[in-house]
Amino acid sequence: MSYARREALELRRDPIRATLALLGSVILMLILGYGINMDVSNLPYAVLDRDDTTLSRDYALNIAGSPYFSERRPIMDYSELDRRMRAGELSVAIEIPPGFGRDLERGRPVALGVWVDGAMPMRAETAQGYLQGLHAQWLSDVAMQQLGARPSAGLIRIETRFRYNPDVKSVVAMVPAVIPVLLLFFPAMLTALSVVREKELGSIINFYVTPVSRLEFLLGKQAPYVILAMINYVLLLIVALVIFRVPMTGDVLAMSLGAFLYVLCSTAIGLLFSVFMRSQIAAMFATALGTMLPAIQFSGLINPVSSLGGGAALIGTLFPTTHFVTIARGVFSKGLGFADLGPELWALAAAIPILLALCTLLLKKQES
Repeated sequence: MSYARREALELRRDPIRATLALLGSVILMLILGYGINMDVSNLPYAVLDRDDTTLSRDYALNIAGSPYFSERRPIMDYSELDRRMRAGELSVAIEIPPGFGRDLERGRPVALGVWVDGAMPMRAETAQGYLQGLHAQWLSDVAMQQLGARPSAGLIRIETRFRYNPDVKSVVAMVPAVIPVLLLFFPAMLTALSVVREKELGSIINFYVTPVSRLEFLLGKQAPYVILAMINYVLLLIVALVIFRVPMTGDVLAMSLGAFLYVLCSTAIGLLFSVFMRSQIAAMFATALGTMLPAIQFSGLINPVSSLGGGAALIGTLFPTTHFVTIARGVFSKGLGFADLGPELWALAAAIPILLALCTLLLKKQES
C-alpha cells in the first residue's frame, strides 16, 4: 500500500503522464474506430445439408476446394448452427434445402440459405462476394456436368442473412475490437515506465533494504494503473455507447469482470517488460512492439485465430487480448453473458498469476 500511495502521488505531480493515462486511449479510440481496415482469408464455414444427394455434396465440395474458406465438421440442426456461430467457431453457415437435387433436375427454382457472422462487416461482405463467385463457378462447371446443360442464372438463388450485425456497419465491429487493444497498450506502457524510472533514478535501491517482498513491490506498482485502466474502460464504454452509438446486447457485468481481469494481465505484461529494460526509452519501444503487434496480428482482430497456424496460432491462443476480444465482441454484438464467456474469463484469470510469478522470479535474479 505504501508503494501504491507513492506511485499515485507521482502521478498527481506529473499532469502530462496522468492526462495520457486517462485520455490517451479515448483519443486513440476515436481515431482507430474510424480508420482500421481488415483483410479476409481462411474463413471457417460448415454446411447444413438437408438434401444429401450427389448434387448437394458436389455443391459443398466446390466450396471446400476454395482457398478462401476453411471447412469445419457439418452442422446437424439449427440449434447447433446458432451455438457454433455464437461461439465464433463459424463465420459462415450454408444451408442446402431438402429436394435441392430433385428440383434442379426438374428445372424448379431453388433457394440456398447462407448465414454470415456480421459482427465483422468487412469479413462478412467479402465472404458474401466469395460465395457468389463460387456459386457462379459451380453453375457453369459442376452443375453442367451433372445436368448436361448449364442452368439459368435465376434457377438457384442465394438468400444471405447477416447475424449479429444485420445492417453490416463497420463501427459495430471495430469499436468493441479496439477497446482490448487500448486497454493493453497504455496500461502496459505506463506500468513498465513506472519501474524502469526507479532504475534510472537509482531509487530502486531503497526497495532492496525494505521489508517489502518482491510481489508486494510489484503489486504496489501495478495497483494505481489498474485503477486508471478501469476508469479508461468506463470512458471507452461511454464513448462506444454515446458517441459511436454501438448497441450492447449482452451482459455488461460479464464484460466488466473480463475487463478487470484483462487490465490485471496488461499491467502485469508491462511489469514483465520493465524487469528486462534499464531505460525508459527502451521500455517504451519494447512494450509498444511486444503488445501492439501480437494484439493486432494474432488476437483475432483482423483474422480469426482459428485460421492461424504454427507459432502464430500458439501466440493467439495464449495472448490475453485474444480472450478479451472475444468477450468484447460477444457482449456487444452476440448477447453473450457469464455462461457463454466462462472459458475466456478463466483463461484471463489463469494468466495473471503466471505473469506475476515470472516478474517475481526475474526481479529476484536481477537482485542477485
